[in-house]
Amino acid sequence: MGNVKEKRAFYEYVRYAYRLFLGLLFRRHVQKCGKMFRVCGKVHRSELKNTNLVIGDHVLLHAGVGFYLDAPGATVEIGDKTFINRRTEFMCKQHIRVGSHCAISWDVSIMDTDYHTIMDGRPNTKPVIIGDHVWIGCKATILKGVTIGDGAIIAAGSVVAHDVPPRSVVAGVPAKVVKTDVDWHL
Repeated sequence: MGNVKEKRAFYEYVRYAYRLFLGLLFRRHVQKCGKMFRVCGKVHRSELKNTNLVIGDHVLLHAGVGFYLDAPGATVEIGDKTFINRRTEFMCKQHIRVGSHCAISWDVSIMDTDYHTIMDGRPNTKPVIIGDHVWIGCKATILKGVTIGDGAIIAAGSVVAHDVPPRSVVAGVPAKVVKTDVDWHL
């Protein structure tokens, strides 16, 4: 029985070392990175020059998170102690900022651009600002120009096209306020 426990402990150590290694590899592509940054699987980042990816302290990125900085000067900032789950994508041509202590579920899309042109030949781009202590449910989509207030909750599958007041719950397509004055804890 001791042999099985030793093997399990060894494999846990190897998994831990692998995660640290992935984090070190990913750090090469980050302009500023806080301490205790963890990567739990392969994370994607576009290789366009003159873009900025800034990650705070104690941030956890799960497998398949994608940072697509698709224009010179594009910046994505992730605040301290934020958790980003599997396959979440940040599509940025200007600026996306995520606050501290946020929980972002799997398959979330956050974009500051339409990626298509209308009339004048340039894509419509506006920054996305997500406040502190925001919880975004799985498969939610945050569109360009949105500001999400501190302590807000975005329900699973919601499409957020307008600003979200602090400490409120929004749900639906398009997302509408369904509850106010909420308080959530991890």
